[in-house]
Formats: sequence, structure tokens, C-alpha cells
Amino acid sequence: MGKFGVKERNLEGQMVVDFAKRMDMAVVNTYFQKREEHRVTYKSGGRSTQVDYILCRRGNLKEISDCKVVVGESVARQHRMVVCRMNLMVCKKKRSKIEIENKTK
Repeated sequence: MGKFGVKERNLEGQMVVDFAKRMDMAVVNTYFQKREEHRVTYKSGGRSTQVDYILCRRGNLKEISDCKVVVGESVARQHRMVVCRMNLMVCKKKRSKIEIENKTK
């Protein structure tokens, strides 16, 4: 959990954090400093909260350059879409000669 999340956390939010810890994952939304309108994913009436998260492996956190809520776009009436910018390196796996021979038979 990063230091830029919403301050209050309920039981369901704590369950997300516990799951991320057990699986050695990071809650990406909380690692980038943003204004509140770019952190809040659910707004209804006078209440606003962060209920949607992006999780990634802790080792891959360095490949993520940005994560925010798109203010103008909405998936549902109260929900806002969370987007994440990643720089992924795709490595081609070399096949062994045995695999190639078995494939040609």
C-alpha cells in the first residue's frame, strides 16, 4: 500500500490490502500523488470513496509510470474508470531443439 491512498479504510478495503500483502502485490492507485478528484472512483450524493484498484506484482511496480481516475469518463453513473500506464518488456522465449523436433513429427 502506498502513501497516497484515501485516508479511511473499511473492512472491505482492509481485505484488499491483506490480499495484496499475502500475494506480494502492490495497490498501484496508492503509489502516485494525485488530487482527490483523480483518486476517487465512486461518487454518490455527498460521499466519495476509492473502491476500484489496480493490483500488480511488487516486482513489476517499477514498470508502471502512472495510475489515475479519468474524471470525464464514467463506466456507470457513480463509478469512474481507473487507468494505468505501463511499460512492459516482452521477451520471446527460446524453444529447445526437442520441442522443435517434436513439433515437426
